[in-house]
Amino acid sequence: MRRFYDNQDFQLENIVELGEDASHHISKVLRMQCGNEITLFNGKGGEWRARIESIGKRQVQVLPIEFQQTDRTPSCAVHLALPVIKGDRMDYALQKGTELGAASFQLVTTSRTEVRLGGGRLDKRLPHWQQVVISACEQCGMNRIPLVHEPLALEEYLQRENDALKLIAHPGEQPLAAAALQDASDIHLLTGPEGGFSAEELEHAASSGFRSFALGQRVLRAETAPPALLAAIWMARGE
Repeated sequence: MRRFYDNQDFQLENIVELGEDASHHISKVLRMQCGNEITLFNGKGGEWRARIESIGKRQVQVLPIEFQQTDRTPSCAVHLALPVIKGDRMDYALQKGTELGAASFQLVTTSRTEVRLGGGRLDKRLPHWQQVVISACEQCGMNRIPLVHEPLALEEYLQRENDALKLIAHPGEQPLAAAALQDASDIHLLTGPEGGFSAEELEHAASSGFRSFALGQRVLRAETAPPALLAAIWMARGE
């Protein structure tokens, strides 16, 4: 059954008009018909089975007919911090990170970050990246939308204090014990830019409590590291 995100409160047996994006996708892209059933979610948990009641030129009306308290969110919140990556590779990192259960995305700028967006460009890209995440949630079944936060300087990010397990994507001398991943309820995972972290940045991260986390001694691409390391976390936790 097709899934659609719409940021509004639904009530059973109450006909509602869907927003512009969902309405356009249903009527113009998929060309669905009245009577077709769909799944709706609003990012607050759970999902609704709904029936299409009418399709107009710009608006689609649906009737929620069943609520399901389905929550596919992993038991451990993994907050992913990553640099802005060139072109479609950024979309890939966000899409796959969402599919693999990231709880949020914090963009960071490092000394070797190759993409630096000014105010106008950033204002355009952030909504696009958030839509990439929403589309990934529609596809993978996530009912809570991870937020994409505007970029922070790496130094500012590292200064944030929290009690989470802090990991940085960098091959280390000693592999991280699986028990550390299994016991964590909150993880902050920091991955690097195309050129990698500088020695100073690695030292600052270590002094801020970040522990090296990598798949062996291999160096992963900037867009590959986020989903690969997320997958490794879930495998270690048995999720």
